[in-house]
Amino acid sequence: MIKFFSRLEKTRNAIILIFGILLVLSMIFFGVSVLELRNTAVTARSTETAAKVGSEYITVGDLVREKETLALFYGGRAPESRLILDSMIKNRIIRQEARRFGLTASDAEVADEIKKRNTPEDGKPFDIKRYEQNVIERFGSIRAYEDSVRDELSARKLEAFITAGVTISEDEVVEDFKKRNTKFDLTFVSVNVGGLAKTIKPSEEELREYFEKNKASYYIDQPQKKIKYIFINTAKIGEKLQISEEDLRAEFDKLPEDKKQAGIEAQQIVLKIPKPEFESQVLEKAETLVKQAREKGDIVSEEDFANLARGFSEDANTARNGGKLPGLVRRNPNNPSDPYQRLLSMKEGEITEPIKYGDKYYILRRGAPVPKTFETAKKEIEVSLRNRRAYSAAAELAKQIAQDLAQTKNVEETAKKFASQANLNLKEMIRETDFIKPGDDVPNVGISPQFEEGIAKLNEPNDTGDPIPIRDGFGIPLLVAKREPRDATFEEVRDKVLEAVKLEKARSMLDQVAKEIAEGASNVSQLSMIAQSKGLKTEESKNHILGSPLGSGPTAGTSKELEEAIWALKPGEVTKNAIKVGENWYIVGLNKREEADMEEFAKQRTILIESALLQKKSAVFSDYILSVKRKMESEGKIKIYQEALNKVDGLDPEANV
Repeated sequence: MIKFFSRLEKTRNAIILIFGILLVLSMIFFGVSVLELRNTAVTARSTETAAKVGSEYITVGDLVREKETLALFYGGRAPESRLILDSMIKNRIIRQEARRFGLTASDAEVADEIKKRNTPEDGKPFDIKRYEQNVIERFGSIRAYEDSVRDELSARKLEAFITAGVTISEDEVVEDFKKRNTKFDLTFVSVNVGGLAKTIKPSEEELREYFEKNKASYYIDQPQKKIKYIFINTAKIGEKLQISEEDLRAEFDKLPEDKKQAGIEAQQIVLKIPKPEFESQVLEKAETLVKQAREKGDIVSEEDFANLARGFSEDANTARNGGKLPGLVRRNPNNPSDPYQRLLSMKEGEITEPIKYGDKYYILRRGAPVPKTFETAKKEIEVSLRNRRAYSAAAELAKQIAQDLAQTKNVEETAKKFASQANLNLKEMIRETDFIKPGDDVPNVGISPQFEEGIAKLNEPNDTGDPIPIRDGFGIPLLVAKREPRDATFEEVRDKVLEAVKLEKARSMLDQVAKEIAEGASNVSQLSMIAQSKGLKTEESKNHILGSPLGSGPTAGTSKELEEAIWALKPGEVTKNAIKVGENWYIVGLNKREEADMEEFAKQRTILIESALLQKKSAVFSDYILSVKRKMESEGKIKIYQEALNKVDGLDPEANV
């Protein structure tokens, strides 16, 4: 490209100018600001110090590049900069400690490891050119990759040295196995704000008093609109469409080969994070299991992974089957954050690094692909084809309705004309909202920016709009009436006031109610009676395993204190005190206890002891590195430059000028 420009000296500047204009326009089109692009590029090259660790420096550029790498791995969502920086500091400490003990990996060791990792599985010799190309694409430079391999090998040697004297007794492993495999039938009460609020019935006087005190917070600061719209249901139109066997076969034949897979088999190990403060410990355990699984190489057999899953996975449903998922993993472009989607780009037998998703860490293994025949794919193809054709037909019908409504200004008249084509009756087609404003949760629509945009230009009664995609189809709107910003009346916001008063009262009563239930219940039957007297219900948890959240929905949770209390219970007993987990209180009674199957322990004894020892060594090593870090911090050998860190997060105003 450069030679081409040198030969066209006279036109070079014009071409560059045109190229620059196109680049800027494309950035504007895709929502990328020139300043953002400039700042990202400058920051990625920045040599400004973000942290100092002993004699080594971590630059802003180092941090940005690491963040970009992690963003690619985590589907565009990199961890917070401070967490990444903490990890980089830890790696620098390990590197320096390995150097201090003379344990830095040699060039020969690094070369052997790289060759082992990059030698093709088909027996072909190591291809240096292909290796360099792959490394530069993934890591930016060969040196960066080789340094990372050296650090990894050095860390292994240092950990082996520090933990050489660590042992574990069989009694410790047995106790841990029992705790993770004993099943409990529990009756419990979850005392939480939401549940308690449902039992509270404030008087009308209390509601009005609260409203008057907080009237300013209920001010309606945007115009409200009352909308009547004609609804077109895509599925109802799809019911009328005729799709032949030939259509379906033609669709199947057009599918690329990778789309003719029913999916892939997969296994998982799930580790739960009982509380945020335990996350680092759970991650270390997950990293230890990954390390153990890969001891024989990057390709992990189904049986080796199954043994680890049976011993350590905290998802009871899949653990008993060696971590195998009951269904297949299929491509789902609508949910790119789904951790299982990563398996589709991996080789059979490969496993992931620990993936945090929700309040759990997942280790996933890709299994074998399962082919899809026409007969097995037929129903799926029909649904897809019907949906596509129905959407097109619904969109076309919605346009016709919008044109007619613009003429008639009469929702009922227009709906009647098109009811047969829409395959709906008038009651199903005609919908009307209350007075709404942007951000409101509209029945049958939800909180929809598209709906808000579609009615934004309707300002006078009987104004009509274009078809708007909404839940299950399209809406063609007509403005009934409009209200300007104003103070809300009590009647308008009574439901919101009621909810606010109930929640406020529930928060003030929460601790006392939990205490009274715990003090009054000496057995399970009493627990149910006292809970009912407070307007609350007891819940059941069958085959509960320690580490699993207790309860359901957003209020479910667990903690070390709660698990220890459950473990200590005898049948018929109730926890002596209410136990707080997050913002909720638990009072738990034990109905029945099923002890762990020790025959299963005997089958897995060797791998359980090896894994437990590996985890204990990992914990000891982590504690050692943490103690070194604290010592270095106290001596001023570790320093973090917050201003530089802010630039990476875009918090420094000057970074965006």
